[in-house]
Amino acid sequence: MKKTLLLFIALLGITSVQAEDYKYLTIVGIDGTKTSITAVGLSISFSDTQLTAKNAYTDETATVELTNLASMNFSNSDETTGIRETISEKETSNVDMIYNLQGQQLPTNAALAKGIYIFKKGNEKQKVLVK
Repeated sequence: MKKTLLLFIALLGITSVQAEDYKYLTIVGIDGTKTSITAVGLSISFSDTQLTAKNAYTDETATVELTNLASMNFSNSDETTGIRETISEKETSNVDMIYNLQGQQLPTNAALAKGIYIFKKGNEKQKVLVK
């Protein structure tokens, strides 16, 4: 693992990438989750087990365990969807309200078809993909 990490850091040092040419750095986890952070003013640091990307201008910070890192790429668009969780079965017993993308409130005991929903619990709202 350490040899792989050292090779990755060496390749980063050799490769000349100018973050100013791109607007976002997108970090992709092995579970498919994506986190985008503004690239201008970006610094990337490594610890023994984590990668941390921090933007000096916007105070955005993204931290990922190296064992959960699938890839990173620079792009001109924010590649995140805002969906923070994917569920395969209805797990709605712990939410206060469920909305579909048309803004219609659904019963919390409803059998949810495949799609994207907004779950609300207290003051928190979360987009959820039902597979």
